[in-house]
Amino acid sequence: MTKNINQKLIIFLAFLLLSFFLRFWTLFVSVLDKDESIYILGADSLLNGNLPYIEIWDNKPPGIFILFSLTMLILGKSIVSIRILSIIATTFTSYFLYSIGAVIDKKQGEKIGLLAGALYAIFSLHNDGAAANAEILFAPLVTGAFLLLFQNRKPSNIKVFLSGLILGIGMQIKYLVVMDVLGLTLLGSLFKKEEEAESRKEKRNLQNNFQTIDIFKNLSFSLFKFYIILGTGLILPAVIIAVIYQFSGYFDEYIYATLTANSKYVAMTNFSWSDLFNRLRKQVLGNILLWLCLFWTPIYLFVFARHKFKQERKFIYLFVWLSCAFLAVLLSKRFYNHYFLQLLPPLCLISSYVIIKSGHLPQHKYRIRNVYEEAKKTKKTVTINSRKFYIDFPSALPNILLFLILIYPFTQAGYNKLSKNLEFIHYRYIKKIDTWDDREALIAKYLQQRIKSTDYIYVVNYEPIIYYLVPTKIPTKYAFPSHLTAMSQILPTDALQELDKIMAKNPSYILLAKKDNISPEYRNHLNQYLEKKYFLETTIQNVRLYRRVDLNFE
Repeated sequence: MTKNINQKLIIFLAFLLLSFFLRFWTLFVSVLDKDESIYILGADSLLNGNLPYIEIWDNKPPGIFILFSLTMLILGKSIVSIRILSIIATTFTSYFLYSIGAVIDKKQGEKIGLLAGALYAIFSLHNDGAAANAEILFAPLVTGAFLLLFQNRKPSNIKVFLSGLILGIGMQIKYLVVMDVLGLTLLGSLFKKEEEAESRKEKRNLQNNFQTIDIFKNLSFSLFKFYIILGTGLILPAVIIAVIYQFSGYFDEYIYATLTANSKYVAMTNFSWSDLFNRLRKQVLGNILLWLCLFWTPIYLFVFARHKFKQERKFIYLFVWLSCAFLAVLLSKRFYNHYFLQLLPPLCLISSYVIIKSGHLPQHKYRIRNVYEEAKKTKKTVTINSRKFYIDFPSALPNILLFLILIYPFTQAGYNKLSKNLEFIHYRYIKKIDTWDDREALIAKYLQQRIKSTDYIYVVNYEPIIYYLVPTKIPTKYAFPSHLTAMSQILPTDALQELDKIMAKNPSYILLAKKDNISPEYRNHLNQYLEKKYFLETTIQNVRLYRRVDLNFE
């Protein structure tokens, strides 16, 4: 047992080192994604005693702000702390995928799990996964819940409740985790039915109608109990948060931000098949190894494993999980890159499964040949230091092909991240350029020399992390720029009226990026203020900084 614990610890530490190496460069960058920036602002506000949505507004569930604030409380109030959180989350997801892989196949499970975890560590950096996006943070919770189910086909009531609780916490990070909940519920129902089928086989000698009816009653009750216990754990985090908001007097704000605004957000966009296919094409080209493995799966199942569906059923169950995750992407109707990260855990498991199992198929066929055929095989002799080694090429060929398939993504990821890490170390620590490759830090440094922390600035359509980096006062609770400039339909206020309130606070600087992402009405209203009270002081890498005309430096 101690040996198993030591082995698991070594594997966990290996995933931790891999994630740290691949994500080391992210520790030096101020912005990787706008969403991450607003989470940091919300967490900072929470640490200052304000509930989410009161001082900083967003339409995400409160769990992600709570998670960010806990991380900053433990590791320090810095962006580096959030990047460490991403490393930790990725490590746990990789380890849980390894653990799932180890139980879905008796012979090759360890290899499948190790490869799945490594693939996740690499490909989670794609699709804006370098940032601490919601999909990166709820992934260990989702994979942990599925691990509990796969480890024990007959889970105890406590484990069922724990699975629901874990997924309930995940839903407070992003509501689309509900589709993973659907996948786990379907699998749990299948497992219960399989359990009942096995029970019926044991009772074949009892064939009267009464006993048959009794069996179905037990099945119905067993499933009902499973749903109740799972659902209780699932809704518990939401109930606790709702109670907190109710007693704080902000329940209406909580409901609007998390439910009403999100329903408006989804209704804003019509479903587009052409957009979906374009996004899928980019996904395939950008993550070609994973998708090629997915396309290879039907061939593997219906050609090489066509008589082994019963043995392969755990593998087939992974497609239930993947399908439900894909439904989550469809429900969003926007198909942003980071939405596809929700597919990654089951996709990595499926890919690693078909890679490992396909690689061993030729070996298996080779072993069952008769002795006469074995004797006729061609062997290559290699002489090293006067010693002869025999290489069995037919047997070694699958492993050689497997090595060639996998070497490219691993070496490419290693080379890209190594070169990136070395660049940051060279410029940041050797040349002492603290804002190298960090436009936001450069802008923040410029502003820090010109304004006080009690002054206001207004970031119109640029990165909201500037508020945190300067630091300075935020003139509006709607600090996520596009909420006011392009998505005002989801807000509980009028965007132009909110702009008037912002400008009434006389921001010392207004930051305007050269992007065409502002509604014409909002831009015209803003231009009136700029023409009257501001002048263009400087432009830093396509970001214009307008200074108030009556602002005097002390």
